[in-house]
Amino acid sequence: MTSKMRSYSKIIFTAIMAVIVMSASVVASAASDMTPAVDREASEAAFLRAYGYFLQNRVWNSLDELQESLRQNVYFVDAYYMRSLALRRLGRYTDAIDAMSQYLEVRRDDIRARIILDTIKHEWDVIGQTIFPEDITSAIAFDSNTINTFLKLPVYNPLSLNGMAGIGKIVSAGDEILLCDTLGDKVWIFGRGNKNAILNVDISRPAAIIPRTSSEAMLFLENGEVYRLDADIQSGNTALESEGSLNSGVSDAAFIDSTLIAVSDRRGGAIRFIEIPSLEQIAEWKPSDSDRTEKLFEPVAAASYGPLLAVADRGNGRVFVLDSYTMAELDTFAVASPRDLEWGTQGELYVLNELGTLYSRYPIGSASADVKIVAEGMKDAWSMSWAKDGPIITSVSGRTWWSGTPNPGHREAFGAVSLHDPWIETTEDGTEMLMMRGAVSSTFQSFIQDKSPMTQVVWRGEVRPSRVTEVGSSSEGDPKYYAPSSDKTPDGDDIIRANSISDVMDDIADASRGGEPIPRVIVMDTRISGSDEQLALFLGFLLQQGIRLDLWSIGRPAAPLMCHISRLTLGHTYHTRALSRVPGNESAEWILSVPLPPDLDTFGYPSDTTLSLFSDIDVIRFADWLPLWPSLIRRN
Repeated sequence: MTSKMRSYSKIIFTAIMAVIVMSASVVASAASDMTPAVDREASEAAFLRAYGYFLQNRVWNSLDELQESLRQNVYFVDAYYMRSLALRRLGRYTDAIDAMSQYLEVRRDDIRARIILDTIKHEWDVIGQTIFPEDITSAIAFDSNTINTFLKLPVYNPLSLNGMAGIGKIVSAGDEILLCDTLGDKVWIFGRGNKNAILNVDISRPAAIIPRTSSEAMLFLENGEVYRLDADIQSGNTALESEGSLNSGVSDAAFIDSTLIAVSDRRGGAIRFIEIPSLEQIAEWKPSDSDRTEKLFEPVAAASYGPLLAVADRGNGRVFVLDSYTMAELDTFAVASPRDLEWGTQGELYVLNELGTLYSRYPIGSASADVKIVAEGMKDAWSMSWAKDGPIITSVSGRTWWSGTPNPGHREAFGAVSLHDPWIETTEDGTEMLMMRGAVSSTFQSFIQDKSPMTQVVWRGEVRPSRVTEVGSSSEGDPKYYAPSSDKTPDGDDIIRANSISDVMDDIADASRGGEPIPRVIVMDTRISGSDEQLALFLGFLLQQGIRLDLWSIGRPAAPLMCHISRLTLGHTYHTRALSRVPGNESAEWILSVPLPPDLDTFGYPSDTTLSLFSDIDVIRFADWLPLWPSLIRRN
């Protein structure tokens, strides 16, 4: 709590807290000798400290002080109200529901508290539906673009005029797109949104490229030669270094983890599992009926999702999904002439065929799951990848691109924004403006990017004028790295020891109690364990605080549920043991501004003084609540 906050404590004791009605007065009328001792002054002092911490988004400190407030006065019902709001900000939805329910046992007529409780229950239901979906119901809307409009190239650029000779595979790595022009003997690196961010590397017959980090990738030539490609889109520097050669051809490749890759050998008719860095083959897979089919097994594409490996067999018009641990066939379904495939954010599999039709299947391994048509008519479509904002598909010449955006349609979805660090500014005409920050996220994170919300603010029983300005992401909160063994990254950042999700949360809590801001990016070793329930609660925390979860795949692929959570937050996956600094979190941060009325004397229960924010982007609702006593807010 700031010194200014402490200076207001005595004022608040005699003003705000004097009018807060305690349930203790009700209980006292029927008190017995068993009534616990009550120290109201100590309880109220702890409550004020908790409020100060809540404003600063130091939520664990706030919960500690609320616990102390209740220890001094177990009948202080308003502490349960504040406790519920704080627990929600940590994604601890079940505990938040319990706390607000306890509050309403006393304040049964508090309509606002009932609205908050219903919203918390709804948000928890939506998280459950998102993390354990019964079906993938979100639609994908596709736009067709020429290469110059998609990548913002001038029309006279040779790529706009002539396209490419004949592409192999494309892949997305954050804001960058890497593309193999197989017949043109080039690898292209495009930085989306920056018309000058175009790099290319000359090399004979590149077939596939798979990113290790945001600046490093493994490049495979058709003849099996393997290179390390380093590219810095900002400086324009590129470097190629030979890693060795495989004893096979390559049509596609996919990481399983930092030590293992799966290579599609179309000419050899096999999926080959290759150890890194030795590049030695340690296993091989072919369909069990490969000797009995009319056509040869022709693996033209492979894509991984944690331990799951999808393989497109063009020769026999089918798709396989394998368990990369056991080589067991988890799923097989028919698609005519499949050309490429990719996983979606929630574990759904998309398959592109040579007729320009995009199919999807979910859930994997279910005999009753339908193969659905997602889009049709993409003439000459050849290769696809999943960018941070949805699938991208390119034609065989690279001149036509299709970009898809998943949207919630009528599906239940919610957005999260946690208002914090309020301040008051005075305009030239003397109006006092309440300003608050809030990191923004959603179960449809990519859908809300670059969109402005419709906003309403309710305070003191009135709808107040309000405006949300979208600004760049906060620079506060450096990335945090977690792994089963402590160490340092090559850039000197600490790698904090953690074996479970609980260890990760405990460390963040300890750092926050010490005054550190909550990190905007968490990089988590895939060997860290967590139950389904822990991962669901963890997702709630990530969404409420606008945190991106990156996965560090060291020696073991992430569980599918962990992949799912990471992708929902637009997270990256890194397949390297030596991980340098990761990209910053580029998700939006809002600034909310609300003009305050001239009369700022506000008393009453915390519920009566609560500012309610309701914002909408399409069907996605953002809501938050902040008890507001302007006399305790700093003024600039």
